[in-house]
Amino acid sequence: MSAALRIANVSKTFAGQRALDDVTVEVPAGEVTALLGMNGSGKSTLIKILAGVYEPDAGGRAWVGGRELALPSTPAASHAAGLRFLHQDLGLVDSLTVADNFALVDRFIARGVIAPINRRAQFAHTAATLDLFDLHVHPGALVGELSPSVRTMIGIARAFQSRDAGLDALRDRILVLDEPTASLPADEVDTVLRMLERLRERGGTTIYVSHRIEEVRRIADRVAVLRDGRLVADEPLGARDSHEIVSLIVGRPLEKVKLARAEQREGDPVLQAWGLHGSRLSGVDFSVRAGEIVGVTGLIGCGRSELVRILAGAQQPDAGEMRFQGSGYSPAGPADAVALGVTCVPQNRRSDGVVLDMGVAENLTLGRLARHTRLGSIDRAGERAAAAALSERFLVKAAGPATPVRSLSGGNQQKVVVARAASGDVKAILLDEPSQGVDALATQEIANILRGLAESGVAVVVASTDYDDLVGLADRVVVLNRGRQVAELEGADITGDRLALACTANETVTIPGGE
Repeated sequence: MSAALRIANVSKTFAGQRALDDVTVEVPAGEVTALLGMNGSGKSTLIKILAGVYEPDAGGRAWVGGRELALPSTPAASHAAGLRFLHQDLGLVDSLTVADNFALVDRFIARGVIAPINRRAQFAHTAATLDLFDLHVHPGALVGELSPSVRTMIGIARAFQSRDAGLDALRDRILVLDEPTASLPADEVDTVLRMLERLRERGGTTIYVSHRIEEVRRIADRVAVLRDGRLVADEPLGARDSHEIVSLIVGRPLEKVKLARAEQREGDPVLQAWGLHGSRLSGVDFSVRAGEIVGVTGLIGCGRSELVRILAGAQQPDAGEMRFQGSGYSPAGPADAVALGVTCVPQNRRSDGVVLDMGVAENLTLGRLARHTRLGSIDRAGERAAAAALSERFLVKAAGPATPVRSLSGGNQQKVVVARAASGDVKAILLDEPSQGVDALATQEIANILRGLAESGVAVVVASTDYDDLVGLADRVVVLNRGRQVAELEGADITGDRLALACTANETVTIPGGE
């Protein structure tokens, strides 16, 4: 099969450090190529060179559909060559219609240079493009009112729009997707992947960047793996399992911290709740013991995140009773919960978990500054020493304690939040979507940290829509649907298939046990 994209000898140096080192790779036409690598491997740098954002070092070349794309490129030249890019934030304007969002990329349709917009023609053009992807959305619908998965698919369709709408428009373009499902729950991910499968059936070419290995195994025809700026694998995916793919990415097999059997480490109940009600929760009972890892999952709107917020004191329940270590528990806010030893890793780390422009040391000690304050002044030396110890214990990789958190990879940002939450006399730690936007190595490192905390007697609650977060980690998983508990799985019964079955059931179900 011919190459839709060929890159030869592309390198990029930042301040004397090689971010890309002589990368040569081909992307076959009509296939999905997964571009994989840990944070900092060079994936984003390569994409930005193709998009005309970064200028590569001298000597690199690129061809799109057999025609050379002069490097350095520009965004306009890359677009004209047929390259289309869709990033995590999608670039859609919520307050505009679908048709208007299409026009932002490909201009409004009018009868003349100064004539009014031809709404009928604009709608017809948008509808024709949506039909190519079997998207049944009205061009006049406001983007902000659409579900997350439909918004993602609108972004994909917009990238492929052409005034000569038709299958040729799909075949002549290369779609580069950068973590398109990072913020989507499991049920909505499936919808996006089905759309990409239809795109492939119609001759479309996709470069798919993701940390979610199960998605890669489902959608990709081949993998290209970058490690420390070098291409270390470029081959058909074949029958490689998840562990083999992760080993390719990391360069070695990942090891899990071994835990004692649940019954050997679990102690008395730490957090308990009965009849919790909130904006989504409807009569939920919940408990977690010392040394136990409990997962909470469910489809979008199930109340998973609300349960974490209520237990962490970030939201007040409308009704219900809670107890902490056997005594009444009704924190007025997160500070009350932290004072008792209940800490939280929030879903959106960038807005709720860290102060991006502050240094690593300052972020690690936030909320516990009293330990480093003497006579009203912060003991900076003591703060740096404490931060260094936490960074070593929780595997935070940064150039130094003053390094702004903004400059860290997603995995290291998340480890900063986990380290702060796990430091001190912690009795229970609550995590909401801990692997979101985190690479395979950091995900495994965080899982090992949680196993170590459980081994030491800390109660651990992991709320996640990514079943891989829970399989092999949780002792027990509570499944919520529309604010109610519909299933609970334990031990060997916690598999991806059983979790999916429980999450999609409309009523309380009993999941068959393993053989």
